Amino acid sequence: MRTWFEIEETDVYVTARETLLRRCTAWAAARGLVMAPSLAGALLDSRHFSTDGRLGYWTPAQVERALLHWIPGKVTAAPEDLLDAPETLRSLLRYLEATGLRDPRGAAVAENEAAIDAAAAEFSDAIADPGRYGLAKTMALAAGLDKPEAIEAFLQEGPGTLPDVDPGVVQAAMARQATLPALNAERKMTQLPVRLPAPEELAAAAEHSKVVAQFRALAEWLGPQGRELTAARNIRPADARELIALLGTGDEGLTFRSAAELPGLSLVVGWALQARVIRRQGTRLLPVAKARPLLADAEALWQRAFEAAFAIGDVVCRPTWIEEPPSPVQQTYDVVVPDFLASVYSMEEPVPVPRLAESAWQGVEARFDLGHVSSFILESLRARTDRDVEHIFDAFEALGAVTSVRAMADGMFLRDLADPAASPFDRVRSAALRRQLKDPVRLVALTPLGTRAMRERMLAEGREAALVGELAGAAPAEMLGVVAEHYTGTSAAEEIARWREAHGGSLDPLLTAIDDCPFVTRRVALLKTLADAVPEGPQILADLSRDPGRRPVALLARRADLRPANATPEEATWMMVGSLLELLELGGPEAVTEQLGQFPPGQRKELARTVAASGFPVPETLEEFRTLVAAPILHGPSQPHTAAHLTRTQRTRPKRPRRH
Repeated sequence: MRTWFEIEETDVYVTARETLLRRCTAWAAARGLVMAPSLAGALLDSRHFSTDGRLGYWTPAQVERALLHWIPGKVTAAPEDLLDAPETLRSLLRYLEATGLRDPRGAAVAENEAAIDAAAAEFSDAIADPGRYGLAKTMALAAGLDKPEAIEAFLQEGPGTLPDVDPGVVQAAMARQATLPALNAERKMTQLPVRLPAPEELAAAAEHSKVVAQFRALAEWLGPQGRELTAARNIRPADARELIALLGTGDEGLTFRSAAELPGLSLVVGWALQARVIRRQGTRLLPVAKARPLLADAEALWQRAFEAAFAIGDVVCRPTWIEEPPSPVQQTYDVVVPDFLASVYSMEEPVPVPRLAESAWQGVEARFDLGHVSSFILESLRARTDRDVEHIFDAFEALGAVTSVRAMADGMFLRDLADPAASPFDRVRSAALRRQLKDPVRLVALTPLGTRAMRERMLAEGREAALVGELAGAAPAEMLGVVAEHYTGTSAAEEIARWREAHGGSLDPLLTAIDDCPFVTRRVALLKTLADAVPEGPQILADLSRDPGRRPVALLARRADLRPANATPEEATWMMVGSLLELLELGGPEAVTEQLGQFPPGQRKELARTVAASGFPVPETLEEFRTLVAAPILHGPSQPHTAAHLTRTQRTRPKRPRRH
């Protein structure tokens, strides 16, 4: 049972969600908890359709988004049919924790339940407030699709049964839609786990930052009273010459009439202004008094400079001559720079700048109408784009967020260019880039300081950004689940090793967590992850294969290495049973029934009996097979015990809300 899916995996996600809802509904009913399956589905959707998509990751912010924005804005139903949403979310979060599906990097269940209590106080007003309704919900309600009879007529007779919707209502809803960002989160690129050195090493790196030294030197040079500027509010030429040497701006030897013509000095001053280390007051340049403690703290000053670096496009992407208009990269600087750093983040090899420049040019073509410009202007814009990209990395390298070398690019950056289906560029550009990357080029990578800062930025955006070692205090099932879904082989081995070190070194708690997992697919994934990550892995699988209670799952974990010809009849039976149970979780009862339907009736019944009586050591999945698959095959679809199961499921189900 996965808890993270790509947006494109629509069918897989929907099936997994239904499996999760079946299990959660039965679990809640057994404990007398409120559970409205359709509302629980909408709550899971609020996490799937988010920047990170993690179904098990919940914080108070996610609780508020789900209850006060998603349900009111997305779920089409009468308000009274939505009232169980807060308690349904409480039951869902408790179930995720009980089954090891919770992402431990989120808030504790108690903290989230306090957020549910807070949201519940506003919930009735929220679901009754048309100002929170999204466009689709507004249209559906205007068409009467919150009434069962209207739904039935629509399904039977088509759109002709629906009343006309007032155009004014539509226009108002469209205008309101633009003000509801909580409902329109875009899934962000998945990032690999990163590693960070000790805090003292990061602090030392901040002390050695060129930009940190420049900011300090500039503030000290200004002095408490500051310095006089020209009438145009530029640094006076004589002062500029002094600062060129003092700050090491790289402007030495340049002839200039105004300090505005000096790219290096303009960058330092513009950056310091954006970082609120210095300020202009009339025709004087002054240090910011409140920034004095900041100047004494290298790490804090570095972080301020990093944040400011995302808003200094005018001094990074400078024009070639004074009257030249802003370049396309300068105009989209606030979009381009985060994309560049996210592309470099967590990469195991330094990234070639020409690839990033090609992506930047692709973005320029998409955002600007260049169809009418001459070939000369087009070539000039492309050259300007390449130059701006270099200047962006120059600035971040001066800060100490990026490191660069001139060397051969790793082969991984060439492989996809040879495949038209995989390359992000067209054939001509892919071929040109391949030729360019066969020679040494500038390669860039984030420094540890840059990695930490980008990770904090991503976390603030609600993105997945794993840090090796952050799971050392997590419950064993939750740690293994995160590692299985979000870590690579090397980082998985390191994370599990750190967890073991923090918990006495024994594998027993991890094996127990695997045994307790109620989903066969997840149990197999956790076992494979553990076996691949620890030195004892092969021995673990061998030992489990001899343990009668664990053997069936161990066989599924080893099936890639077990050839059918070498499997014993017992092993083949266990793997057949396990595969059908996995299909039940991944594809639902209909998929298993369809699979068994390929066999003649007698053989189909025999297979159903074999699985139902197998005693496969994942009781919940096996019981679902007996009830949802075997019973209809062996006894017909309306047997009493099937009805009893459905009745138990429905006891906690209110009127079914409809999602549009």
